[in-house]
Amino acid sequence: MKPQFHSRLKPPHELFLIGLFLGLLIFQTPAADSPFDPGQEYRPTSDEFDAVGKAVVQLLKTKDSAFFAMNMSVSAEDWQSLITTNLALTEQERIKGFAKNAHYDRQRTETSAKALLARAESLHLDFSKGELPFHIIAPEHFGKIFFSNPNAGGLTVPFLEKLEIALNPTVDAGHTNHGDFKLTVHGLEKYPGGWRCNSGIQWTAFPTNVADEKTLRELAILGKVAAYKGFTGQDDPALLKLGEALVRFIRERDMDVYARESLMNSDLVWAMFQKSGRQGPSRQEVDQEVGTRVAEQVEIARAMFKQMDEAGIDLKSADIQITEAAIERSQSQGAPGSLDNLMGEQFKLGLAVKTDAKAKSGASLSGDYILAAKTLVRFEAGWKVMNDIRWEKLPAGVIDAKTAAAMEFENYVAKYGTLPLQTIAPEIEFTTLVGEKKMKLAELRGKVVILDFWATWCGPCQEPMADLQSIRQGHADWQDKVAIMPLSIDDTLDIVRKHVDQRGWTNTFNVWAGEGGWRSVSANKFRVTGVPTAYVIDPQGKIVWAGHPSGMSFAKIVDDLLQH
Repeated sequence: MKPQFHSRLKPPHELFLIGLFLGLLIFQTPAADSPFDPGQEYRPTSDEFDAVGKAVVQLLKTKDSAFFAMNMSVSAEDWQSLITTNLALTEQERIKGFAKNAHYDRQRTETSAKALLARAESLHLDFSKGELPFHIIAPEHFGKIFFSNPNAGGLTVPFLEKLEIALNPTVDAGHTNHGDFKLTVHGLEKYPGGWRCNSGIQWTAFPTNVADEKTLRELAILGKVAAYKGFTGQDDPALLKLGEALVRFIRERDMDVYARESLMNSDLVWAMFQKSGRQGPSRQEVDQEVGTRVAEQVEIARAMFKQMDEAGIDLKSADIQITEAAIERSQSQGAPGSLDNLMGEQFKLGLAVKTDAKAKSGASLSGDYILAAKTLVRFEAGWKVMNDIRWEKLPAGVIDAKTAAAMEFENYVAKYGTLPLQTIAPEIEFTTLVGEKKMKLAELRGKVVILDFWATWCGPCQEPMADLQSIRQGHADWQDKVAIMPLSIDDTLDIVRKHVDQRGWTNTFNVWAGEGGWRSVSANKFRVTGVPTAYVIDPQGKIVWAGHPSGMSFAKIVDDLLQH
């Protein structure tokens, strides 16, 4: 594994709401490998992590989760220690913003420590007596967190995605060891005051004679979650339970059953907010937002049944067996060590159907089906559908070519989060920041358009947005042949204008999507489910590139288009 760069996101409750309510939170997979430069990689001392190990031992002995969080989480003082006169004003303000929200790191760390202690108590483990020797399993390579553009020599701190600690209690502690106890501390960052944790702590292994089957199964799931991997219903029976609920829904076509058994509800969401301990919306706001979201998902399910009716698919009396229930990727939005608030991406429910019925085409309805959903969330009550249920696969011959093409289109959007390449860009209307003029995308036909969906509150959007300001430098030949158009989905135009003016981002054609934010017409037509998301559109209006803009060489793409 090579050293990696990571960005530190500011965690206001608005971001949490977006991820929770709309299912639009971007999966934070590990960053792409950066060029490996051994000479610049951080080199720890032999006792570098002793303080971390001692803090873990003290936690297990005293059971004081608040004290552990106070000492191990990133504090406002840690943030302030990074501010120097060498930093640009915008970078200083960004770090001050992190300092104001340091209590979120502390809450997360304390919650994870409580879960760690609760797990030990459930297994009747008492570490308060005797010695508790520890061994640090040091990683081979270290990464960096950047607070500004790393390519421009910006401020960075050493970073570890995880640090493993092995514990081997002495006999005096009342343990007969059949192996080590292992814990993992997540998201370690080094500040002048020492190493700090921003993502909590969890158990990763117990001696073979300690953990029961349920605990081992949960640890296996959490291990996959920590690595952003997927898993199946065999790993987590709760996925199979969701699958069974969806099979009932397919048979009965009862939207109330779907909403009750398979979709989140405001009681679940409210309980999760209360349990998290973080500031959030009011109960009324939760009821309103979740109600809107559920209504949207019910309409998506109705559209799926309309597709079935048009093809003559009726599975009410069919023999339906679940062959697979799986998610492709996962991550935790809650405390490490807890199965609550897991996010699952690309859910697939494989079904083997046997029936004498036939479709309108005359093809047998028997065969293999795949029912899919883009995103799931796991509450204490189990997995719930968050985004966009659809058929991913139907038996051959059941649907016509037009419907099959539409299904393939939706499968692409669900997998990549963008419209397919070579698709004609949809028509949208937006408002210019300068002059507040209403315009349509069609007015830019004949030009190459770099369209970047972003928001002022989005941490990962800021660096690509800044990069777009300088992209024209050295490209005088572009003249008016290219439109570099950041399109904000913020709530109001004034918010965007203030943000852009403060940073001097005036080299681009800045526009606002209009009211609605994530639900704005522009975001919906371009299927934007996470920001930043960028598109490159050729002079004929076709999409030639789409995805996350960070690190992209837009200049090369544009030059290639202009030469043809």
